[in-house]
Amino acid sequence: MSQEVSSQLRKLVVALIIIAALFMIFVEPFLVEEMTYRVQAGQTQKINKLIADNDPMQHVLMPARVMVGWAYPLWMSLAVLGGFVLLLVAKSLYNGAVWAKGVSLVCLAMPACGGAYMLVPYMRFVYPTAKAFPPALIVMAAGLIPYFAILWFDRGDLLQKAVDGWVFLMLGVTAAEAWANGHAAHRILLGHPKMPLYAEGIFVLQPGRNLSWMALVLLVGAIYFVATRSKVGWYLAMSGAAAAAAAGIATHLVRATTWDWMFQFLMGLAIIIPLLIPMVKERLVETPEERLVAEGRAAQV
Repeated sequence: MSQEVSSQLRKLVVALIIIAALFMIFVEPFLVEEMTYRVQAGQTQKINKLIADNDPMQHVLMPARVMVGWAYPLWMSLAVLGGFVLLLVAKSLYNGAVWAKGVSLVCLAMPACGGAYMLVPYMRFVYPTAKAFPPALIVMAAGLIPYFAILWFDRGDLLQKAVDGWVFLMLGVTAAEAWANGHAAHRILLGHPKMPLYAEGIFVLQPGRNLSWMALVLLVGAIYFVATRSKVGWYLAMSGAAAAAAAGIATHLVRATTWDWMFQFLMGLAIIIPLLIPMVKERLVETPEERLVAEGRAAQV
């Protein structure tokens, strides 16, 4: 965060980050472990019912348990790693290092995106019967609260904060949606009874999954570079959003079984359209002179 921000506010944000980091390292693993068990139990119950009813949906749901079994721990592990990194960069963030802001936002995006993904299977397979509060919401909040605290308390007028809030929100939301849709496509490709041959309308899931997961990488990278006000961030955000939008609209038009892919398309547009507005772009990309000033301030600490 900029040193133009008061010491008290910077201490508050760093305190939130340290709390989030400790949560990500020491608490989230246990929450994710419990969610994994409960979701897989719910999936098993659903699959057994489909088998008993001789429902063909049993085939495409069958891989879900295995995929949750590795995807939940994957996002949890990314959050744990992010927690360690946050503890290491907290002092640099307080001192105003521009790179530390980008690193912190990427690390905090891990529990936010992971929690958003974990919420959907939990609400589908656990909540309808158990009515238990979804721990995924706590995981999301642990990342989102300090994520937006960094953005809100950093230097800039209200318009700057609004631009940052929207862009960084959509980068994270679209990345989470792209992961979830790619995950669903992969599950269907693994479980469809005609595979490895493609049934009608199935082939689109292959590029849909691939483009979505590529978009995820680009959008997470964009979080770092947009935070550092590098022009690279603008290009990464536009590229990732375009990949997400293309995968979303193509898959929806060919295989409109749910609205998830259309949502991904609209989320991609929600990044592309604002970033094409010159005023928005100017507020996301520093001029070389501004960058030299920022680097000079960071070098003094």
